[in-house]
Amino acid sequence: MKYYALAALFFVFAYLLPLGGRPMVAPDEFRYAEIPREMMESGNYAQPYLMNMRYYEKPVLGYWMTAGCFKVFGENAFALRLPAALGVGLAALLIALLVQQVLRDERIAALAAVLYLTCGLAYGVGTFAVLDSQFTGFVTGISCTAFLAAMEPKFTRRKFALLVICGLFAGFAFLIKGFVAFMVPGLAMLGFLIWERKWKEFLILPWIPLVVVLAVIAPWALAVHRADGDFWRYFVVVEHLQRFVSSSGEQHSGPPWSLLPFLVGGIFPAGFLLAAAIPGIRSVGKPFFRMPLYRFCLCAVVLPFLFFSVASGKLATYILPCFPFL
Repeated sequence: MKYYALAALFFVFAYLLPLGGRPMVAPDEFRYAEIPREMMESGNYAQPYLMNMRYYEKPVLGYWMTAGCFKVFGENAFALRLPAALGVGLAALLIALLVQQVLRDERIAALAAVLYLTCGLAYGVGTFAVLDSQFTGFVTGISCTAFLAAMEPKFTRRKFALLVICGLFAGFAFLIKGFVAFMVPGLAMLGFLIWERKWKEFLILPWIPLVVVLAVIAPWALAVHRADGDFWRYFVVVEHLQRFVSSSGEQHSGPPWSLLPFLVGGIFPAGFLLAAAIPGIRSVGKPFFRMPLYRFCLCAVVLPFLFFSVASGKLATYILPCFPFL
């Protein structure tokens, strides 16, 4: 356990303690502070409002998390950024658990978690009040539990429990950012199951998580529909379909390769260990990518990255869910 303790200590000193040590940054941090503040003031936790105007870009869980931190720690920069930092911590914990489950090596599991914590993009987003870090934590949970469930040879209690937890993570991720929560891990699992020729898993894996997802999101989905019957049309058509295909400047458009520098540069300073990792992979040779874990990690990096690269809207923070598997 000492390796996990050291990783946790690093997380506390690198992420949590400095959170309130710098001023808030406009406009993003002010926006993500004002929406939960207005929720607390009005008592309307179903509809996000910004300056008393409807703000339907995202669902509500991210704002709820911030409002909860405000109530516990007060309305300050530390409380505002705490959900993002906890999102990084959740992703790092899940990385460690996944590696421990597959490789049964505490040192490598703790190292994998610290490598993620020392990726520049993970650190930058995880100490800044936006929703991508929380989203990445929950999406990592979907992918890890789905992978472990797919590796179970029979439908056991463990597989059932993993799929239930997968559904919980999927419901939470949806309540952070919407339908993209299903696309990112879905692409990873699609590529992995085809690569492994696990055709039966296509018929087994989706149903339990789907039921759990519906149970998680239904109370808010019905509440926001009762409050505003136009919400779901706007949220699906404008915030998902048009955001994916529109080439307008508001959607942060760019060429397909524009996210590649952020993928490469975002892994540093952890990326300096590539000098040791690449020769190690070469020494293993072809058997390296015969291991299911590494095949899945490759799918979980490449396929979501390609998805975000072909979308019209491109921000560096969008590709953060690729980094836990890097």
